[in-house]
Amino acid sequence: MAYMITDQRVHDREFGNLLEIRDNFPKIVVSMDEITGGKFKGIRHVNIKDFLVAD
Repeated sequence: MAYMITDQRVHDREFGNLLEIRDNFPKIVVSMDEITGGKFKGIRHVNIKDFLVAD
């Protein structure tokens, strides 16, 4: 979880760590960013509010 993905350094830190894990479990970066969604190399990026109310 990251507070905000403010620059490339933070993006690389948050997503890069998950890219190192070699398994088939879903990977999600949760942040307070208002604009999220989509995927980066298979890793989902979601807003914390959406994450907490998701099924």
